[in-house]
Amino acid sequence: MGTDARHTDLYVSAATFLTQYGLHPDPAGYLAHGYVDLCLAGWPTASGAELDLATRWALWTWIVDDAFDGELLDESPQVVGEFTLTLLLVAGGSARPGAGDHPAVHALADLAADTRAVMPALWWQRYLTHLEEWVHAASAKLLDFVQPHRTPTLRQYLTIRPTDGGMLLAAMWCELAGRCVTPDWNDALVQSLLHSFSTIGCLANDLAADSTDTFTAVDALRASHPLPPTQAHEHVRALLDAEERRFWWLCTAVRDDELATATRHFARALDRFRHALTTWTTTSTRYALAAPQALQALG
Repeated sequence: MGTDARHTDLYVSAATFLTQYGLHPDPAGYLAHGYVDLCLAGWPTASGAELDLATRWALWTWIVDDAFDGELLDESPQVVGEFTLTLLLVAGGSARPGAGDHPAVHALADLAADTRAVMPALWWQRYLTHLEEWVHAASAKLLDFVQPHRTPTLRQYLTIRPTDGGMLLAAMWCELAGRCVTPDWNDALVQSLLHSFSTIGCLANDLAADSTDTFTAVDALRASHPLPPTQAHEHVRALLDAEERRFWWLCTAVRDDELATATRHFARALDRFRHALTTWTTTSTRYALAAPQALQALG
């Protein structure tokens, strides 16, 4: 299938997903941020149900992340807690969505069912564990820091951000899309690679964040050390550059090691998605509109 046909097919699927569940009032405007382009660049050899599912999980996760960062900002802890609990119960299969539940809850129920139908049970249990941890972290960030306008210390940031960043979920989208479920997920070297992959995604996102977002590496660094804004930003940029080199080092080791073939394919998939994600983060209108504000705030 040609590149244009793949893009058209995935775009239609993504738009249908957003429209079917009412996940966004303007699906075309939302997709204009380049989510489909990111998925195709990150998973260039993927196709079929696996590519479609991985893309829907990515879209769903961004939508829920936007809900925590936007529509729930002024809600009470009770409302946030109820939303969080409903997501957890529906994801785990112990509850079904109610008529008045958030559209993301309804989408989650079907996503979970569709995924369980095509993925190994052990993979789904691993995914569910990390999904639950991500939901808890997103809720904690909102209630403990964003709503009370608290900037985290570096320790607090490092406690929540690696999970809230959702990059381990993204790693499993790579397994799903690429049909390369690794049997070595808990191997020490693979875990180091995953930690580096997560750090890169979080730091790249933080550097592109809107100036009103104070739950970033730059803000956490300044909360723990009295650095000027520009210097803190440069320091985090240096950390990202160093982590990119570390990722290459670890990825090379995994691909050269005597691990399962699927694990070597998984490492290559992570590398492709890392490159696609960092490129998209610096160019997507999801972040590009915020970048000038952030740079101005650093001046």
